Amino acid sequence: MTPILLKPEYLLRGHDAPMEQGHGLVVDGKLIADSGPVAALEAAYPHAEIIDLPDAILMPGLVNAHQHGRGVSQIQLGYPDQRLEHWMAQRRSRGSPDLEAIGTLASAEMLKNGVTCAVHADLAYGTGNYEAELRGSIAGYGAAGLRACIAIGVCDQGNIVFPQEAEAEFLAGLPDDLANRLRERNDTPYEKDFTATSALLDRLLADFGQNDLVSFCYGPSGPQWVTDPLFAATAADARRRDIGLHIHALETTGQYAACRYLYPEGTMRHLAALGAIGPKTVIAHGVFLTPDDIEILAQGNAMVATNPGSNLRLCDATAPVPALIASGVRVGVGSDNSSVMDDEDLLSEARVASMLTGRRNWTSPPKPTARRVIEMLTTSGAAIAGFDGRIGRLENGWFADLTAFSLSHTRGVYLDEDMPIIEALVARGRGADARLTMVAGKILYRDGVLTALDAGEVARRAAAAAKAARLPERPEDVQFTERLKPYLTAFYSRLTADTRVPDILS
Repeated sequence: MTPILLKPEYLLRGHDAPMEQGHGLVVDGKLIADSGPVAALEAAYPHAEIIDLPDAILMPGLVNAHQHGRGVSQIQLGYPDQRLEHWMAQRRSRGSPDLEAIGTLASAEMLKNGVTCAVHADLAYGTGNYEAELRGSIAGYGAAGLRACIAIGVCDQGNIVFPQEAEAEFLAGLPDDLANRLRERNDTPYEKDFTATSALLDRLLADFGQNDLVSFCYGPSGPQWVTDPLFAATAADARRRDIGLHIHALETTGQYAACRYLYPEGTMRHLAALGAIGPKTVIAHGVFLTPDDIEILAQGNAMVATNPGSNLRLCDATAPVPALIASGVRVGVGSDNSSVMDDEDLLSEARVASMLTGRRNWTSPPKPTARRVIEMLTTSGAAIAGFDGRIGRLENGWFADLTAFSLSHTRGVYLDEDMPIIEALVARGRGADARLTMVAGKILYRDGVLTALDAGEVARRAAAAAKAARLPERPEDVQFTERLKPYLTAFYSRLTADTRVPDILS
């Protein structure tokens, strides 16, 4: 295989590395083979394929630390921005799309925005064959060539409302037809128990364990959705296998109130007692993490994947990123396939995360620096995805997962010479500025073209999948959802009224 010599205007090897001019990078096969002054590399690799990247910064590929493989957004599917509990109810009016088709589109959009790796937090669609759903999503990443960590869903309670013990009272307050419809759909859409979930992981590892583009972890839906015995068993197996736990937690006011009721000692303290907080634990969202929660996470060397755009669109706030960083908790950034701009522009999403700094006073932790933002997007994201030490930096012997962003928009009509390029990139750069995206040494996107995919065919398949999932033959489902919403609103309003939910943006 012919080596590739990349010649950018700027080379950024990692978030803590100096910005280098006149330096290049050599890729040989899947790995980074060499780097240094361009003239020396040209002499050492006279037969290398040369890719000139003037007016561009070459840096580690971005890592989307939390998303669900949805290439067609909730807006496109007909779900307006609303509280998560309403959105989940509205999903009842849709069937399952072709998950490979929408997953391939999601991967393609990420590649176009400089993303080389993504954590797939799997959400079941209730088809009755969870394994087939999961394999469809994995196939989507494989078709695009995107590196992915697959979080296998774990859930065994709270399918109607949470906390689980309130279910009977909630159903009793509904008209009979609504209550009966919910009872019919009250079976978990995931594997039935821990034994079945562990066996599913065994089968996936047998099929994909030698694929260096894929890693696996467990993805508990959240403490209010997983019983203590299942959580403890899953955490113990994760430690045995040396894999991660990617946990949805404290995403909404309703979840915060439910968890305050269920775990008065503190949600993270409760999970720690179950053995679920450790160096490979990731808390996805974490909007309502308390100071005690943050301390527990820091003590356990756990991590957080923040999803600022999604949380704002779901009528809540965002994770306390400055406080987490100040406590030593590693933070990554996810799009949740529901970013502020309804796209996969992770660079812009990280900017939102850095701006929403919580309490604004002189004693609060400061806004993350530009280099800290780059760390969130690269090395911290790599750790969250289970690829720590293999991606996230441009080091010899590491996987050649990298991206090049044009600096044309970043500079605009004028950029003062005293403004560091990295500061300008974080403040003004966009995913659309990506000129080249490479995963494991393969160029998958270059100057507006997806090199391994037929973009038109990918779009057509995803559109057809989304349309087919509409279930036009069952319009009563839409009416069912609209009738259910007021009851959900009343239920969670009472729940949150009984629990003081902190105003974390005050």
